[in-house]
Amino acid sequence: MNDDQQRNSIYDNLARLGNNLSEMTDELAALKAQLNTVLAQNAELTIENKHLQEAIKKLRDQRGEQQLSTGRRTLNELYHQGFHVCRKHFGERLAPNESCIFCDEAIFSGMDGQQSKQG
Repeated sequence: MNDDQQRNSIYDNLARLGNNLSEMTDELAALKAQLNTVLAQNAELTIENKHLQEAIKKLRDQRGEQQLSTGRRTLNELYHQGFHVCRKHFGERLAPNESCIFCDEAIFSGMDGQQSKQG
């Protein structure tokens, strides 16, 4: 291989490397944009989850949990200890900060009827 061919080979390799680097830069920019979108969605869902948790807490407080029967109070205690009490997932662990509308239904169903009978 003579000097001209070697020089051309080096330039070809540098050009190829430059193109690869450019493609990787474009791909990195696209990944950053996707990450920003996912982080924004995550932030929105986190805020929405917090609002829903607060709404559920308000509803529970308004229902007056002290008016629950002994069995329902026991279910409520199990639920607050991190276990499902609904028929669908009974005994399974709740994920951290998870709430289950089926468990709420199992604990609080018929509360309106009980309150009207007592009042």
